[in-house]
Amino acid sequence: MLTKNEAIKTKLIHYSMMGIFTTEQLNYLKDCLLYAPDFSLEEILFMEQGRRMKNALSLLERVRILEKTQDTSTIMEQYQKRNVHVVTILDEEYPPSLKEIYQPPVVLYYQGDWRLTRRRRLGIVGSRNVTEYGKQVLAKLLPPLIKEHITTVSGLAAGIDQEVHTKTMGLEGNTIAIIGTGIDRYYPRPNQGLQEKIGKEQLLISEYPLGTPPKKHHFPMRNRLIAGLSHGVLVVEAKQRSGSLITANVALQENREVFAVPGNILHPAYQGTNELIRSGAKLVLSEEDIFEELQALWLLKNNKNKINI
Repeated sequence: MLTKNEAIKTKLIHYSMMGIFTTEQLNYLKDCLLYAPDFSLEEILFMEQGRRMKNALSLLERVRILEKTQDTSTIMEQYQKRNVHVVTILDEEYPPSLKEIYQPPVVLYYQGDWRLTRRRRLGIVGSRNVTEYGKQVLAKLLPPLIKEHITTVSGLAAGIDQEVHTKTMGLEGNTIAIIGTGIDRYYPRPNQGLQEKIGKEQLLISEYPLGTPPKKHHFPMRNRLIAGLSHGVLVVEAKQRSGSLITANVALQENREVFAVPGNILHPAYQGTNELIRSGAKLVLSEEDIFEELQALWLLKNNKNKINI
């Protein structure tokens, strides 16, 4: 017989795998189930707060249709065949740093080595149109970071993200990729081989169930996970308006350290990073600028046995 927590986790995974509830809605379902584990979905959706949820009746109808047409055991077999594992916010292994962020993911799907979420973690993001300068910056900073057992975290996008994951593995380091699709989808498509390699040898994470295609609003959501899972975020190069700056702003809101590499003031590729520095981000000229800010934090967490090196 399932314990109370196990029963709640089973329901949350079931609702998440349907792919129809938003992160906010899943958090609402989680809170209701923790308060009243025996409540049905209908009771939850039509409580006072649930009635204020957009399209509550439509959601309930969609759930009923899916429950009639989908076989739960068949769905779970798909996850097992792809070696996709599930962690919920109620599990002990759920990263504590993600619980701190606004609207934390209730369910996470992953392939690979989950233990990497317990290591020293640095988010590294930047432009999709990586310049030769950006590549040179990574070539300078990554070797000493990897030597200090720092796990890189990025979003598997084209450009800097791709360079971070590839160069980290080339240096025999560890990397975590957080994506904005289901683990069985590839975006951008040319990164399919890299994504599969990370899922086998490193760690690939998504808050979206299998089959979820890329959608525009998924990527700012993905960026909040990069910031939330990392102890600090390094922006290598970014235009004035870019996803990298969204990640940096989320990191600031979540009290993470933000680092930025300066660039040519006449080149648009560096306007975002230069403005971050002007706004208070830590200027990075070498790896020591990163260690200087984060070593005290890592030492504190090591003493509390929250990080394994």
